[in-house]
Amino acid sequence: MTASILVVCSGNICRSPVVEAMLRHRLTGSALSAEVSSAGTIDWNARPMADNSTLVLVEYGIDPGTHRSRKLTVDLLRTADVVIGMTREHQWAIEALAADALPRAFLLGELVRLGEKFGPRGELPLADWVARVDDLRPANRMARPADELDDPMGEPIESFRVMGARADDLTGRLAKLLVR
Repeated sequence: MTASILVVCSGNICRSPVVEAMLRHRLTGSALSAEVSSAGTIDWNARPMADNSTLVLVEYGIDPGTHRSRKLTVDLLRTADVVIGMTREHQWAIEALAADALPRAFLLGELVRLGEKFGPRGELPLADWVARVDDLRPANRMARPADELDDPMGEPIESFRVMGARADDLTGRLAKLLVR
């Protein structure tokens, strides 16, 4: 069975396509069969990835592909096994669209932080591991500000590189947690 991992940001042109590509790159050929995709809370009408996000992926040796932005929908949320947002604002948008997805929706930094606290997935089905990591959150499921991945939109390339370095670190750590 193929797992569905959905990465969410605002416009789906800067952060989420970078995290999507990095996580897909890390999971390709692993024991976890996963389809990694992304969407944005804002509909930007199938815009391509930001040039600087593309450049960052190329600098990491990852093919940026032919990404086009798409709008987050209820169907995308309900069919995802794991939803990874970039900021608490994205969590609130997820809640507004499909509150039933919240037990499977984390910020990238939060999922890594709590996943490392719980431990690697090992032989657990992905849904069970996600549920156990969810159990480690406070009742309001409010992530920490430090769990957020800042938006480099409109900033110079160096801001995109900082975002890329953090995304690289977090997706690497997440992949190690997810893969048996």
